Amino acid sequence: MKSIDRRQFLSAGASAAVASAFPSLSFSQEAMRRRKIPSSGEEIPVCGLGSSPIFMSTPEGSEDVTTSVIRAMFDMGGRMIDTPSFLRNIDPVLGQALKGMGLLEESFISAKITVRGKEAGGRHLERLQEALGKNPLDLLMIHNMMDLSSHWPTLKEWKDSGRARYIGVTQTERVADDALIKLMESGELDMLQVNYSIQQPQAADRIFPAAIDNGVAIITIQPFSNGRYFSVVSGRELPDWTAEFDCESWAQFALKYILSHPAVTCALPETSKPHHVVDNMGSGYGKLPGADMRQRMFDYLWGL
Repeated sequence: MKSIDRRQFLSAGASAAVASAFPSLSFSQEAMRRRKIPSSGEEIPVCGLGSSPIFMSTPEGSEDVTTSVIRAMFDMGGRMIDTPSFLRNIDPVLGQALKGMGLLEESFISAKITVRGKEAGGRHLERLQEALGKNPLDLLMIHNMMDLSSHWPTLKEWKDSGRARYIGVTQTERVADDALIKLMESGELDMLQVNYSIQQPQAADRIFPAAIDNGVAIITIQPFSNGRYFSVVSGRELPDWTAEFDCESWAQFALKYILSHPAVTCALPETSKPHHVVDNMGSGYGKLPGADMRQRMFDYLWGL
Protein backbone atom coordinates (compact mmCIF):
# COMPACT_ATOMS: atom_id res chain seq x y z
CA MET A 1 0.00 0.00 0.00
CA LYS A 2 1.10 3.56 -0.61
CA SER A 3 2.28 5.79 2.22
CA ILE A 4 -0.35 7.86 3.94
CA ASP A 5 -0.75 11.50 2.97
CA ARG A 6 -0.62 13.18 6.37
CA ARG A 7 -1.83 16.51 5.00
CA GLN A 8 -4.95 14.87 3.64
CA PHE A 9 -5.64 12.25 6.28
CA LEU A 10 -4.21 13.34 9.62
CA SER A 11 -5.01 16.70 11.13
CA ALA A 12 -3.24 17.58 14.36
CA GLY A 13 -6.28 16.82 16.53
CA ALA A 14 -7.14 13.54 14.86
CA SER A 15 -3.60 12.19 14.86
CA ALA A 16 -3.52 12.44 18.64
CA ALA A 17 -6.82 10.58 18.88
CA VAL A 18 -5.61 7.91 16.47
CA ALA A 19 -2.30 7.44 18.25
CA SER A 20 -3.97 6.99 21.63
CA ALA A 21 -6.65 4.65 20.30
CA PHE A 22 -4.44 2.50 18.09
CA PRO A 23 -0.82 2.67 19.23
CA SER A 24 0.21 -0.36 17.15
CA LEU A 25 -0.82 1.12 13.80
CA SER A 26 2.03 2.57 11.74
CA PHE A 27 0.56 5.47 9.77
CA SER A 28 3.91 6.38 8.29
CA GLN A 29 3.83 3.08 6.39
CA GLU A 30 0.20 2.40 5.58
CA ALA A 31 -2.91 4.15 4.20
CA MET A 32 -6.46 2.95 4.47
CA ARG A 33 -7.15 0.02 2.19
CA ARG A 34 -8.96 0.91 -1.05
CA ARG A 35 -11.02 -1.15 -3.45
CA LYS A 36 -12.14 -0.58 -7.02
CA ILE A 37 -15.66 0.14 -8.21
CA PRO A 38 -15.84 -2.52 -10.95
CA SER A 39 -17.79 -0.45 -13.48
CA SER A 40 -15.18 2.33 -13.56
CA GLY A 41 -11.99 1.20 -11.85
CA GLU A 42 -12.19 4.17 -9.43
CA GLU A 43 -10.78 3.26 -6.02
CA ILE A 44 -12.49 4.27 -2.80
CA PRO A 45 -11.53 3.69 0.85
CA VAL A 46 -13.10 0.56 2.31
CA CYS A 47 -14.73 2.22 5.32
CA GLY A 48 -16.93 5.30 5.53
CA LEU A 49 -19.93 6.68 7.40
CA GLY A 50 -23.41 5.18 7.39
CA SER A 51 -26.50 7.35 7.35
CA SER A 52 -27.11 9.12 10.63
CA PRO A 53 -29.74 11.57 11.91
CA ILE A 54 -26.94 14.08 12.47
CA PHE A 55 -26.70 14.46 8.67
CA MET A 56 -30.26 15.79 8.59
CA SER A 57 -31.45 19.02 10.16
CA THR A 58 -29.54 19.28 13.42
CA PRO A 59 -30.73 20.80 16.72
CA GLU A 60 -29.27 24.19 17.49
CA GLY A 61 -25.80 23.85 18.93
CA SER A 62 -25.17 20.32 17.59
CA GLU A 63 -23.31 21.37 14.45
CA ASP A 64 -19.99 20.61 16.15
CA VAL A 65 -21.01 16.96 16.51
CA THR A 66 -21.70 16.66 12.80
CA THR A 67 -18.45 18.28 11.75
CA SER A 68 -16.42 16.34 14.32
CA VAL A 69 -17.75 13.02 13.01
CA ILE A 70 -17.07 14.00 9.41
CA ARG A 71 -13.59 15.31 10.25
CA ALA A 72 -12.72 12.11 12.10
CA MET A 73 -13.67 10.03 9.06
CA PHE A 74 -11.62 12.11 6.64
CA ASP A 75 -8.66 12.27 9.00
CA MET A 76 -8.70 8.47 9.18
CA GLY A 77 -8.76 8.15 5.40
CA GLY A 78 -12.47 7.61 4.76
CA ARG A 79 -14.44 9.29 2.00
CA MET A 80 -17.88 7.74 1.49
CA ILE A 81 -20.91 9.05 3.39
CA ASP A 82 -24.46 7.72 3.14
CA THR A 83 -27.27 10.25 3.23
CA PRO A 84 -30.30 9.24 5.32
CA SER A 85 -33.51 8.36 3.52
CA PHE A 86 -35.66 11.36 4.31
CA LEU A 87 -39.40 10.76 4.27
CA ARG A 88 -40.56 13.91 6.03
CA ASN A 89 -40.20 17.56 5.10
CA ILE A 90 -36.58 17.62 6.21
CA ASP A 91 -33.61 18.07 3.91
CA PRO A 92 -30.10 16.77 4.68
CA VAL A 93 -27.59 19.29 6.04
CA LEU A 94 -24.67 17.07 5.09
CA GLY A 95 -23.78 19.03 1.98
CA GLN A 96 -23.77 22.31 3.86
CA ALA A 97 -21.50 20.86 6.53
CA LEU A 98 -19.08 19.42 3.97
CA LYS A 99 -18.99 22.67 2.01
CA GLY A 100 -18.22 24.64 5.16
CA MET A 101 -15.34 22.27 5.90
CA GLY A 102 -13.99 22.48 2.35
CA LEU A 103 -14.57 18.73 1.87
CA LEU A 104 -17.60 18.62 -0.44
CA GLU A 105 -15.70 17.80 -3.63
CA GLU A 106 -13.43 15.30 -1.89
CA SER A 107 -16.39 13.41 -0.45
CA PHE A 108 -18.24 10.49 -2.02
CA ILE A 109 -21.94 10.95 -1.18
CA SER A 110 -24.70 8.42 -1.71
CA ALA A 111 -28.36 9.42 -1.81
CA LYS A 112 -31.65 7.59 -2.30
CA ILE A 113 -35.10 7.96 -3.85
CA THR A 114 -37.62 7.13 -1.13
CA VAL A 115 -40.92 8.00 -2.83
CA ARG A 116 -43.19 6.36 -5.40
CA GLY A 117 -44.03 7.62 -8.88
CA LYS A 118 -41.82 8.89 -11.70
CA GLU A 119 -42.65 12.59 -11.29
CA ALA A 120 -42.34 12.46 -7.50
CA GLY A 121 -39.03 10.64 -7.88
CA GLY A 122 -37.71 13.32 -10.23
CA ARG A 123 -38.69 16.07 -7.80
CA HIS A 124 -37.09 14.10 -4.97
CA LEU A 125 -33.77 13.94 -6.83
CA GLU A 126 -33.84 17.64 -7.67
CA ARG A 127 -34.43 18.43 -4.02
CA LEU A 128 -31.62 16.11 -2.98
CA GLN A 129 -29.12 17.64 -5.36
CA GLU A 130 -30.04 21.16 -4.27
CA ALA A 131 -29.76 20.25 -0.59
CA LEU A 132 -26.46 18.40 -0.97
CA GLY A 133 -25.02 21.05 -3.27
CA LYS A 134 -23.04 18.60 -5.35
CA ASN A 135 -23.19 18.18 -9.12
CA PRO A 136 -22.70 15.50 -10.19
CA LEU A 137 -23.94 13.47 -7.28
CA ASP A 138 -21.66 10.52 -6.65
CA LEU A 139 -24.20 7.74 -6.17
CA LEU A 140 -27.98 7.71 -6.62
CA MET A 141 -29.97 4.69 -5.46
CA ILE A 142 -33.55 3.50 -5.30
CA HIS A 143 -34.31 2.62 -1.70
CA ASN A 144 -35.34 -1.04 -1.34
CA MET A 145 -35.96 -1.16 -5.10
CA MET A 146 -39.14 0.88 -4.50
CA ASP A 147 -41.14 1.41 -7.71
CA LEU A 148 -38.16 0.24 -9.72
CA SER A 149 -39.91 0.44 -13.10
CA SER A 150 -40.65 4.15 -12.57
CA HIS A 151 -37.34 5.22 -11.07
CA TRP A 152 -34.71 3.20 -12.88
CA PRO A 153 -35.15 5.07 -16.20
CA THR A 154 -34.82 8.33 -14.26
CA LEU A 155 -31.56 7.22 -12.66
CA LYS A 156 -30.21 6.19 -16.06
CA GLU A 157 -31.14 9.63 -17.45
CA TRP A 158 -29.30 11.33 -14.60
CA LYS A 159 -26.21 9.23 -15.20
CA ASP A 160 -26.31 9.70 -18.99
CA SER A 161 -26.65 13.47 -18.58
CA GLY A 162 -23.72 13.65 -16.15
CA ARG A 163 -25.75 14.56 -13.07
CA ALA A 164 -24.87 11.29 -11.33
CA ARG A 165 -21.65 9.33 -11.56
CA TYR A 166 -23.02 5.98 -10.38
CA ILE A 167 -26.49 4.47 -9.97
CA GLY A 168 -27.76 1.59 -7.91
CA VAL A 169 -30.31 0.27 -5.44
CA THR A 170 -30.52 -0.62 -1.79
CA GLN A 171 -31.97 -3.81 -0.38
CA THR A 172 -32.39 -3.77 3.37
CA GLU A 173 -35.31 -6.20 3.27
CA ARG A 174 -34.51 -9.67 1.90
CA VAL A 175 -37.64 -10.08 -0.20
CA ALA A 176 -36.53 -9.49 -3.79
CA ASP A 177 -33.36 -11.46 -4.45
CA ASP A 178 -34.54 -12.74 -7.83
CA ALA A 179 -35.43 -9.25 -9.08
CA LEU A 180 -32.16 -7.88 -7.76
CA ILE A 181 -30.08 -10.55 -9.46
CA LYS A 182 -31.95 -9.89 -12.72
CA LEU A 183 -31.12 -6.19 -12.41
CA MET A 184 -27.45 -6.99 -11.78
CA GLU A 185 -27.40 -9.23 -14.85
CA SER A 186 -28.63 -6.30 -16.98
CA GLY A 187 -25.19 -4.72 -16.66
CA GLU A 188 -26.70 -1.34 -15.73
CA LEU A 189 -26.20 -1.49 -11.95
CA ASP A 190 -23.02 0.14 -10.64
CA MET A 191 -23.47 -0.29 -6.92
CA LEU A 192 -25.66 -2.13 -4.43
CA GLN A 193 -26.17 -1.25 -0.78
CA VAL A 194 -27.18 -4.23 1.35
CA ASN A 195 -27.26 -5.39 4.96
CA TYR A 196 -24.35 -7.71 5.71
CA SER A 197 -22.64 -8.64 8.96
CA ILE A 198 -21.31 -11.60 10.91
CA GLN A 199 -24.81 -11.89 12.39
CA GLN A 200 -26.62 -11.25 9.08
CA PRO A 201 -24.48 -13.08 6.50
CA GLN A 202 -27.28 -14.14 4.13
CA ALA A 203 -26.32 -11.73 1.33
CA ALA A 204 -23.17 -13.79 0.78
CA ASP A 205 -25.23 -16.78 -0.37
CA ARG A 206 -26.64 -15.46 -3.68
CA ILE A 207 -26.23 -11.69 -3.85
CA PHE A 208 -22.45 -11.46 -3.46
CA PRO A 209 -21.63 -14.10 -6.09
CA ALA A 210 -23.97 -12.36 -8.55
CA ALA A 211 -22.30 -9.02 -7.80
CA ILE A 212 -18.86 -10.47 -8.48
CA ASP A 213 -20.05 -12.11 -11.70
CA ASN A 214 -21.66 -8.90 -12.98
CA GLY A 215 -19.17 -6.27 -11.82
CA VAL A 216 -21.34 -4.63 -9.16
CA ALA A 217 -19.78 -2.83 -6.18
CA ILE A 218 -21.18 -3.87 -2.79
CA ILE A 219 -21.71 -1.27 -0.07
CA THR A 220 -22.63 -2.82 3.27
CA ILE A 221 -24.63 -1.31 6.12
CA GLN A 222 -25.68 -2.35 9.64
CA PRO A 223 -22.37 -4.03 10.54
CA PHE A 224 -23.46 -4.22 14.18
CA SER A 225 -27.01 -5.47 13.49
CA ASN A 226 -28.59 -2.35 14.99
CA GLY A 227 -26.68 -2.83 18.24
CA ARG A 228 -27.48 -6.53 18.77
CA TYR A 229 -23.86 -7.40 18.09
CA PHE A 230 -22.57 -5.39 21.04
CA SER A 231 -25.12 -6.96 23.38
CA VAL A 232 -23.40 -10.29 22.63
CA VAL A 233 -19.77 -9.20 22.99
CA SER A 234 -20.14 -6.56 25.70
CA GLY A 235 -17.82 -7.17 28.65
CA ARG A 236 -15.80 -9.84 26.87
CA GLU A 237 -12.10 -9.70 26.07
CA LEU A 238 -11.00 -10.06 22.47
CA PRO A 239 -9.47 -13.50 21.83
CA ASP A 240 -5.69 -13.38 21.55
CA TRP A 241 -5.82 -14.77 18.01
CA THR A 242 -7.46 -11.56 16.70
CA ALA A 243 -3.98 -10.02 16.76
CA GLU A 244 -3.22 -12.16 13.72
CA PHE A 245 -5.33 -9.79 11.61
CA ASP A 246 -4.50 -6.54 13.47
CA CYS A 247 -7.83 -6.33 15.29
CA GLU A 248 -7.93 -4.04 18.30
CA SER A 249 -11.63 -3.81 19.22
CA TRP A 250 -14.93 -5.65 18.90
CA ALA A 251 -16.07 -3.07 16.35
CA GLN A 252 -13.07 -3.90 14.21
CA PHE A 253 -13.76 -7.61 14.67
CA ALA A 254 -17.18 -7.14 13.05
CA LEU A 255 -15.95 -4.80 10.33
CA LYS A 256 -12.87 -6.80 9.38
CA TYR A 257 -15.09 -9.85 8.96
CA ILE A 258 -17.20 -7.83 6.50
CA LEU A 259 -14.25 -6.30 4.66
CA SER A 260 -12.53 -9.65 4.28
CA HIS A 261 -15.24 -10.78 1.88
CA PRO A 262 -13.93 -10.15 -1.67
CA ALA A 263 -17.29 -8.85 -2.90
CA VAL A 264 -17.38 -5.95 -0.44
CA THR A 265 -16.20 -2.59 -1.73
CA CYS A 266 -16.99 -0.39 1.28
CA ALA A 267 -18.58 -0.81 4.72
CA LEU A 268 -20.60 2.04 6.23
CA PRO A 269 -20.95 1.86 10.02
CA GLU A 270 -23.30 4.47 11.47
CA THR A 271 -22.31 6.53 14.50
CA SER A 272 -22.63 10.01 15.95
CA LYS A 273 -19.51 9.77 18.13
CA PRO A 274 -16.09 10.80 16.76
CA HIS A 275 -14.16 8.29 18.90
CA HIS A 276 -16.32 5.50 17.46
CA VAL A 277 -15.48 6.78 13.99
CA VAL A 278 -11.76 6.46 14.77
CA ASP A 279 -12.30 2.92 16.05
CA ASN A 280 -14.42 1.90 13.04
CA MET A 281 -12.02 3.38 10.51
CA GLY A 282 -9.22 1.36 12.05
CA SER A 283 -10.76 -1.70 10.38
CA GLY A 284 -9.47 -0.37 7.06
CA TYR A 285 -5.86 -0.69 8.24
CA GLY A 286 -3.66 -3.69 8.75
CA LYS A 287 -4.32 -7.29 7.83
CA LEU A 288 -7.69 -8.85 7.04
CA PRO A 289 -8.65 -12.41 7.99
CA GLY A 290 -8.39 -15.15 5.40
CA ALA A 291 -11.02 -17.80 4.70
CA ASP A 292 -10.05 -20.07 7.58
CA MET A 293 -9.92 -17.18 10.03
CA ARG A 294 -13.30 -15.90 8.83
CA GLN A 295 -14.80 -19.27 9.69
CA ARG A 296 -13.10 -19.21 13.09
CA MET A 297 -14.54 -15.73 13.77
CA PHE A 298 -18.01 -16.84 12.72
CA ASP A 299 -17.91 -19.98 14.84
CA TYR A 300 -16.56 -18.07 17.84
CA LEU A 301 -19.23 -15.36 17.75
CA TRP A 302 -22.10 -17.78 17.22
CA GLY A 303 -20.79 -19.90 20.08
CA LEU A 304 -21.10 -17.06 22.60
